[in-house]
Amino acid sequence: MLRLLLLGGTGRLGSAVLRTAGLRLDVAVRAPGRGELDLEMLTPDQAASAVDPALVDVVLNCAAAAHVDRCETARDQAFALNAAAPGILANACADADVPFVHISTDYVFGGDGPGPFDEDAVRAPAQRYGETKAEGEARVLAAGGRRTVVRVSWLFGPEAQPYERFVLGQVPTGAVRVMTDCASRPTWIPGLAEWLISVCGALAEGAFAPSVLHPAGGPMATRGQWARAILDARGHPDVPVLDQGPMPPGLATRPTDSRLETTKTDAWIEATWASASPTSRSAPRIDDWRDAVRAHGD
Repeated sequence: MLRLLLLGGTGRLGSAVLRTAGLRLDVAVRAPGRGELDLEMLTPDQAASAVDPALVDVVLNCAAAAHVDRCETARDQAFALNAAAPGILANACADADVPFVHISTDYVFGGDGPGPFDEDAVRAPAQRYGETKAEGEARVLAAGGRRTVVRVSWLFGPEAQPYERFVLGQVPTGAVRVMTDCASRPTWIPGLAEWLISVCGALAEGAFAPSVLHPAGGPMATRGQWARAILDARGHPDVPVLDQGPMPPGLATRPTDSRLETTKTDAWIEATWASASPTSRSAPRIDDWRDAVRAHGD
């Protein structure tokens, strides 16, 4: 039985992890709310108590200040949730010898040079959100112990479709305008949740994980290609996708290219599950985002 401490259980990804874990008999999740554990005001003593190895096998941190534009103004909150709290948690887990999995973002890249970026690439964020997430990564990795940063990109799922709403909301105008040249990789949230639980289970059983992982399902894409896939799946093949031009004033800078390379992560998954016991589940896979878009549109 995997005893998982989940932080950020009310967010897009954390709530998916909770739903997925609820369907499995081999996972028990504890997901304290803000009233029980306020990460914005987290102290080392509180973190140490929360990650007690007598109660917890793995800590999965999905909590974040993830509203990119709001991070530009709510700067202290962004730093507290994205940088300070992950560092405190990572140090507590290192002291307790508990594996710590920290969710980060492709937005730690995009401010300097084109991608794709592998797991060891130098971070170069383009806005406050990315800066605080990059600082959080640095603090987590500096803590030592069994810590792993998992960078994810362009999350979407059945209950989290802001980009789809943005695209489809323009259909009545006769054309869809997006930042067509922005490139990364869409990621299907339910598949990512299953992937994370499988990785946490392997860590609980003693598997070694690299310092940084890049999970993905399907190829890299531009926002224009993603929009085209959405329109085709929803029955709008004749609606053109056009470039929207410069970013509207007042919004945080978005990376033009934050594509994550996954070769090293894929190799680790294959090697880890190839050496697993015959009773272990098969190697985790995330649904191809194109298949997920088509299936969700049926």
